[in-house]
Amino acid sequence: MRAFTFFLGLTSVAVATLGAMPTARADTTYGYVFMQGASCQLSIPTTNTVFRPKATGARNESTATSNFIICPFTIAPAPTLAGAPITQLIMHFATLDSVSRPVNCTLVKGDAVSETPAYSTKTVTTPASTSVHSVLFWTAGDFGGTAGDPFVSGAFLSVTCSLPPQSSVVYLYATYAYEIGA
Repeated sequence: MRAFTFFLGLTSVAVATLGAMPTARADTTYGYVFMQGASCQLSIPTTNTVFRPKATGARNESTATSNFIICPFTIAPAPTLAGAPITQLIMHFATLDSVSRPVNCTLVKGDAVSETPAYSTKTVTTPASTSVHSVLFWTAGDFGGTAGDPFVSGAFLSVTCSLPPQSSVVYLYATYAYEIGA
């Protein structure tokens, strides 16, 4: 009888505790997808030997000529066919010789099969320091949406840049929103 009373007491405590627990609800958090600059390639294949993908990024080691490069951005977390819920895409650039130069880039979103591609062009100047990066970033606001909202059809992204002499793409990354909980 004593064991049964003890069991009922534990059961009552467990029910009271579970009843007082908050209910589960969905919440949104953010993740990041990183891509090394070394994944960028020459936009027009050539035997140009001054553009080199290296462990520290894609480098234009020319002292006089810019190179057109393309950085296809593959988004791994694509939960729907409409695309991953990307909220921004960011690129980091650096100088190789401590000389400041402008970098012009165009982000393209869309797959050209089910929709017309959309373009957004931006320019950033590399800082005159080899230890500091300059940053370009795009949001849905650059395509007629609201900054902070997900890109529409954000699973198909690529960036084309005119990479000046003695400059490098260090890395790219995207932020994406996803729901957690139930």
